[in-house]
Amino acid sequence: MTNRRLGVGLGMGLGAVVSMLVLAGCTADPSAEGTGISGGTHVPTSTGTTADDEGSTGPKLDAAIGGGPKLDMGDACTPTEDATVRGTVYAPNLEIPIAGAVVYVTANDAEPVPDGVYCAECVKVACNEQFVLTEADGTFEVPASAGAGRKLVVQKGQFLRVTDIDVVAGENVVAPDQSNLPDRWYPGGGMWIPRIAVVRTPNDNIYNILAKIGLGDVSDAGGLVEGTEKFDLLPQPEGGALLDDLEAMRQYHIIFVPCMAQVGMGTLSAQRIDNIRQWVSEGGKWYVTDWANEYLYESFPNYQHLHGEAFDPDLDHYDTTGTVLDPDLLAWLEALPEPLKDIGGGHPNLLSLPEVELVHNWSGIDAVYPVMVENDEGEPVDVGHRAWVEGPCSVCTPTDAVRPMTISAEYGCGRMMFSTYHTDEDVHPGLTPQELLLLYIILEIGVCHETPPPPPPPAG
Repeated sequence: MTNRRLGVGLGMGLGAVVSMLVLAGCTADPSAEGTGISGGTHVPTSTGTTADDEGSTGPKLDAAIGGGPKLDMGDACTPTEDATVRGTVYAPNLEIPIAGAVVYVTANDAEPVPDGVYCAECVKVACNEQFVLTEADGTFEVPASAGAGRKLVVQKGQFLRVTDIDVVAGENVVAPDQSNLPDRWYPGGGMWIPRIAVVRTPNDNIYNILAKIGLGDVSDAGGLVEGTEKFDLLPQPEGGALLDDLEAMRQYHIIFVPCMAQVGMGTLSAQRIDNIRQWVSEGGKWYVTDWANEYLYESFPNYQHLHGEAFDPDLDHYDTTGTVLDPDLLAWLEALPEPLKDIGGGHPNLLSLPEVELVHNWSGIDAVYPVMVENDEGEPVDVGHRAWVEGPCSVCTPTDAVRPMTISAEYGCGRMMFSTYHTDEDVHPGLTPQELLLLYIILEIGVCHETPPPPPPPAG
């Protein structure tokens, strides 16, 4: 039987937006191209010129999907480096390499992560302070100027580490615990992490994944040791109360509403929907999985259509073989250390990439749509969903259609993300492929925006 693709609209390129605003006479190459997704054309954000805090202008460096950063240092900006700094950026657990993190060495203070929701504008780095993005395997080699009292800055989304280092002429190698993403909010020690709220549910234990990447202690069985988490784990009634209180929501950068959390959260009221939209528009990262899908499609109805949405989009369970669409995500999965690719125990593995088994799906996506808004210059921009992974849904009609299964989109300064499957089904050691996908996309949806980002579209 021939596979058919369901309607998928244009998507914004989130995966390789560089967290960098280059100042003082540098020029950026706007030639990077996007990647087609499910029959649509991927249109990356074009390189533009934006105003800095002092009112001057400088070109934005924006690396498109599948391409590296392209930077032409003009005559007005000639860095003088006599050293290199090498290392690897890992997740807080010091085991999972992190791709696409911004790394640079500076004599200045790095801009801290605001404590609460904010519009993430790109980091400002002077032209005489070179930067690099980590490779798919997390490694970096950044040019630097020798001297005492330098700062090594590593950032990915709202994870930021600033480490004091002395740089000598020639090669410098930093230990992993000097360059890894931090595991706590400790500005006094140069560490910032996202403020995260997770609504508790036994059906999709996202809190176990967060613990495994280093934001909590992990039991021998592979679950969170409660009381050690570096995020807020909320009972369902408290999760509902949070969504009723916009000021309380503003304390967080990321809010997770996993499958079945909706059961004990109360009614998804019009006021709650308004709060969700406002919080996301201010920069919040909104994550929903499968049967909690009303928190996506009722809050952002013009972005997607779920299978059975008019009646009941909560489907029966199905497993499927998905295909990883994003080239940077695929490169990262391929570069992971071998022990992370196959944890055994009958769990899915990463040995057949770009195909990957996705288990415990409970929703289906019929289509995602272009969502067009105008930027500050009056140019149309599509802020609709980006499909990261796609695959067939055996309980949908038609059964052979290839559908998006992991999607993310922009709404004002913030982003929303949805998966048709549980990201964590039960307690187990190690991380399954869909748990690793979650980690990657959490980090990617936290990357910076152009200044300013396009406004949110009409709510209808």
